[in-house]
Amino acid sequence: MHWLGCKLWGHRRRGVYSSPFFIYRRMFILKELSIFIDESGDFGDAVNQSPFYIVTLVFHNQADDITNNITRLKSWLAECDIQDEYVHTHPIIRKESPYNNLNIDERRRILNKMLRFTISCPIRYFNIIVNKRECKDRHALSASISKQLSRFIEDNQEYFFSFDRIVVYYDNGQNELSYILNVIMHAKLTAIEFKNASPKQYQLLQSADFICSIELLKQKRESNLLTKSETNFFYKPQELYKNYIKSVEKKKFIKK
Repeated sequence: MHWLGCKLWGHRRRGVYSSPFFIYRRMFILKELSIFIDESGDFGDAVNQSPFYIVTLVFHNQADDITNNITRLKSWLAECDIQDEYVHTHPIIRKESPYNNLNIDERRRILNKMLRFTISCPIRYFNIIVNKRECKDRHALSASISKQLSRFIEDNQEYFFSFDRIVVYYDNGQNELSYILNVIMHAKLTAIEFKNASPKQYQLLQSADFICSIELLKQKRESNLLTKSETNFFYKPQELYKNYIKSVEKKKFIKK
């Protein structure tokens, strides 16, 4: 925790000079960590098309200003004529609503803007990845998510406890995941607060969605499970890996 001092000197009063004195007013600057969370998949049975459940946690130290990054993203999206200045990655790739009226070049342009924004921000991320084929039921899936999250926090306690306040942003899209996040994080961390947040409000929630989607594509690529629409979105066979996966992975959380 940091503080700034304010110094005042003595002065003359009624012909008497008072001794110099100092008054220090401590102005505490809280160190705050924001965690933006998104998920891909559900707690139902595994399906052949996508058996993966992924949770992405994006970490942003509030001392690192991203105002200019957000301004640039809004300007880029305005050029693309995107309503609500909101990017939802997977529907862009699969040409789903509200991007179903855009051609592939327009959709690729939007995704490239999201990539540029994400890799330019001073953030780090951690992915929880579960292959649901290895989980006999939803309880086993919950246990795997809980175990990975607990181990990550325990391995990086010094980092988390360097902050005075931690705020978690999640849209509570899945009750099961919301419960796991609350139980594990409240048990492992202090001074933590949860906020029900919409991606339309926070650009870094959109980055979490972007990173989560790219990780899903990576897992599907390695398992030969990419759909036709996902394959066709990338003009060259290695474009997904070279331009997106490798670029995003530079932002992975690395223990210092």
